[in-house]
Amino acid sequence: MPSVFVWTALCLAIIETTTGSAAAESAGPRCQVTIPTTAVPPDAGFGAAGFNYGNTRLRAHLHWPKGRLTAGILPGGGAMAIIQKDGSIRAKVGWWVAAADRLVVTGRRLDTLARPLRAEVPTGYGLGFQPVVLTFPTVGCWRVTGSAGAARLTFVVEVVKVRR
Repeated sequence: MPSVFVWTALCLAIIETTTGSAAAESAGPRCQVTIPTTAVPPDAGFGAAGFNYGNTRLRAHLHWPKGRLTAGILPGGGAMAIIQKDGSIRAKVGWWVAAADRLVVTGRRLDTLARPLRAEVPTGYGLGFQPVVLTFPTVGCWRVTGSAGAARLTFVVEVVKVRR
């Protein structure tokens, strides 16, 4: 008989694949990350087509490969996310919003207890493109949820730091 953990993981994978256009891939032993399946055309710009994950009301551009957000300077230079002095990880994520309501982004770590994700959502953007700064207090497996009115979008990301 399958364990409770197996049934829970299976249910989460099914829920994740039905709430957006993504497939689940394990980035770690317990982190079923969101993998976008929508290709973004080179000339998509900041319209809905420029965001690789979501639904008709709320979209996000998940720019990290294989569901893993790596913080720190990458081997080839550049960075996906910055490690702050306090050890937290700060990343920018572009969202696209079709609702007139204010975008609210929350998040929590799934694999252990941790302080909640902090999100900076500037005002004044209205409909369409909305930049958001996410601050993950720790590395680990994180569920991030954006909502604007009745619109809702959730994704799972594994946050890691560059190994030196």
